[in-house]
Amino acid sequence: MSPVSRGRKGKKGKKGKKPPARVSNSGWAKAATREFGGLSLAASGSPLEEFFGSLDRRPRWWEPSFERLIAASDGLLAAQSPRVLEQATAELIGAELHRAVLAERTGLHLDAWATELIGRSVDWMTDAAGQGDDAWRGPWWLLHGLAAIGSYGLGAFALEQASQAASSLPRDVLAAEPAWLKLLPDIKATGDVRVMRDAYGTRFGVIADFCYPGGVDPSAFLLDLDASGSIVLAGAGVFDDVEHAAADWQDQVGVSAEGLTPGPTTAESLACLVSYEHGEMYVNGNESRAQMDNWFRGPRRIHEIIGALHERGVVLPKYSLRYHDIDVAPMTVPFTAWYSQRHGHEPGREAVEALAEEWLEGMLPGTEHAVSPHRSEFFRELISDWRDDPVTDAALALLPEWVRWNGEQAGVPAALIDRAVSAASAGPDQPA
Repeated sequence: MSPVSRGRKGKKGKKGKKPPARVSNSGWAKAATREFGGLSLAASGSPLEEFFGSLDRRPRWWEPSFERLIAASDGLLAAQSPRVLEQATAELIGAELHRAVLAERTGLHLDAWATELIGRSVDWMTDAAGQGDDAWRGPWWLLHGLAAIGSYGLGAFALEQASQAASSLPRDVLAAEPAWLKLLPDIKATGDVRVMRDAYGTRFGVIADFCYPGGVDPSAFLLDLDASGSIVLAGAGVFDDVEHAAADWQDQVGVSAEGLTPGPTTAESLACLVSYEHGEMYVNGNESRAQMDNWFRGPRRIHEIIGALHERGVVLPKYSLRYHDIDVAPMTVPFTAWYSQRHGHEPGREAVEALAEEWLEGMLPGTEHAVSPHRSEFFRELISDWRDDPVTDAALALLPEWVRWNGEQAGVPAALIDRAVSAASAGPDQPA
């Protein structure tokens, strides 16, 4: 679903799809380029300075955040392999981001924050090395970890800055660093991808094989994508193999994922990757630690998976979320007939059309009839925010039956449909 609703034609005061509470990216990172090569954070006119107006206007929480992370980076030195260092870096960054999401109300431009962290790490390294202090090693390993998980050019920028800073570091100590450090930036997807889709049809578990150069540290990366509303990365993680990744996904999803096994990809299942790749990332304030651990790594891995599939000649679906000129008739006509037979009278046409248009706007292709408790909650909250709209109450009253009809069209088991209907029926103070 789009972060900001386009609104229902002809209706005033409809708030529609709510923008998330807080934006997570600054905008300049993607707008300028997805590669940060040559970016100098200290230089006048740098993207950070242009975004904040002056370097003195950085959010207040950034400085102590950088200090905590750089101090904690010494813990990364315990890693004995690239995979362990990658995971430790993801968790270190994720813990700090999660703290910020819960505690801070401003400055959550996380791509800019990460870019500045890289610059601060380089400054710390060069200062420590200049004083003959080996405290530079923690930030040095942190940069290599960021090179493995950084998305939209952050990884390349971390590697570039580390390479430039290397000339300031003691050669003898640098030469003694483990050779596997150099492997981290080049982690690759093999192109082997499997997918699971839950019984509701709104949750996708995408599992892809990864390894470092030379086949070092092979692993299975799990992406848990939720298409109940705006498609989001509900979770992610690194596992020893596909079986362990699948078991974890089933535990996270629950009853609708019971008994599923990973299968080959299809054009429909790959649409979730394409849509997420094209979407924007937003903070809404209730993200889990797993989401924040993979805030940068998740998009990076999706980009790598898509690239590996392209190399194998896999034809990916085009990005085709619908926001304009939505034809609601294929949904409204059969629903009205179903409702009339069930209740002995037709539902209000305007309310049905308004509900259908909101439902279909930005819908992930292939999930038009999918229902789930989460999707019911999402749309109930969305419709409740149609301000000063005379069809709001009628649309809310229709939502449970709309969910039931869609679930039947999708072949969702009756017991699961009942759960989704219950969630659609619940008021703001009622449990689903």
